[in-house]
Amino acid sequence: MKKDKMKDPLASPKIRFLVSLIFAIAIWTVVVTFFSTDIKTVIKDVPINVEYNASYVNLGIEIIEQDIKTVDVTVSGPRTVIGALSKDDIIVYPQFTNVREVGTYNLALNAIKASSVMEFQIESMSNYQMSAKFDRVVEKKFDLTADVSNITVNNQYMIDRVYVTPGSVVVKGPEILINRLNKIVAVVDSQEIVQSTQLPAKLHFYDADGTEMDGTYFTFGQTEFTVTIPVVKEIQLPVKINFINVPAGFDVSKLDLRLSQDAIELAVPNKIADSITEYVAGYIDMKEIEFDKPYVFKIMLPNGYINIKDVKEISATISSENMESKKVDVKEIQILNKGQQDVEIITKVINSVEIVGEKSVIDSISDSNVVAQLDMSHVSLAQGQQTVDVDIIIPSTNSAWARGTYQVTIKN
Repeated sequence: MKKDKMKDPLASPKIRFLVSLIFAIAIWTVVVTFFSTDIKTVIKDVPINVEYNASYVNLGIEIIEQDIKTVDVTVSGPRTVIGALSKDDIIVYPQFTNVREVGTYNLALNAIKASSVMEFQIESMSNYQMSAKFDRVVEKKFDLTADVSNITVNNQYMIDRVYVTPGSVVVKGPEILINRLNKIVAVVDSQEIVQSTQLPAKLHFYDADGTEMDGTYFTFGQTEFTVTIPVVKEIQLPVKINFINVPAGFDVSKLDLRLSQDAIELAVPNKIADSITEYVAGYIDMKEIEFDKPYVFKIMLPNGYINIKDVKEISATISSENMESKKVDVKEIQILNKGQQDVEIITKVINSVEIVGEKSVIDSISDSNVVAQLDMSHVSLAQGQQTVDVDIIIPSTNSAWARGTYQVTIKN
């Protein structure tokens, strides 16, 4: 059998291309490594380091304005070094020799290598001079206000009084800027909320005209600021007037009570909104009641409540229409809860007790329909005679009551 002839491995075009590429890369590497000459390039936007050799700091002043903040630097050196250079490998700084006090100065710029062992040279810069304004450094305390205009809530809710934590901050900076600074506002990012929350905030600086200032030259110890945003729910509550010293069995619905408004709109903490059913504006004493006289009650709200319409007061009037009064002499005086106490009622008749009620009821009331009750459980008994209050009861109706305070004399 004949042996196959050996095939030439370079006969394939693909293999020839691959071998050529490998040789080309090897030759380029040798040339770059051993035969490359120096090259030049421009490192753009190298920052001017105003803190390098900053002798002006000892004068209690600092830079508040500068016309340029970066320069382009032309460098030269071996290709392998230059190709790896960055802005961090070069320091550009001003010379502060002539700075003696507050003012504006033209400062010469120098450029040096960040590390002296690096093998490259600095050829030139796009600028060799900068203008800088210096001012004295002072401190001042400012209260913080919150801006939540970016926050939205559902139609049923509203935002209560917001506050910033911390509530104030001591700002350090150039005297001319501190004197101009009028207000610092903590601003939160835009979002929708449905409950009370705390959000991080960024500080914005404003002068007296409302123009925002650059805060670059201001420093303060606090770095985190929080705005607390209480969310409250809007509700409408019926207004109610309560009565005190109401005789047992008396129906207060018989009174013709007229209010300046029947309801009040409030915003209350969301977690308790559903448990509130009415707003009690105030109290009227049945013993001292006066008809057709406005009882004025100032609106008093617990902390966390908002008076949406800013109603200052509510007035209540009890109409005298269909009402009448008469005076009777009460002869029946009863003692309740006497127990083992030896008590004698000295008073035999309580004269001129005023009874008030509906006309149809008053006409039917006489002395015999009215009773005075002395509840001994409410009396601090002393030796001898003493005067004590009694309750006037009209057992035959729940549409009349005694106006005023009445007393009897008792003896132990």
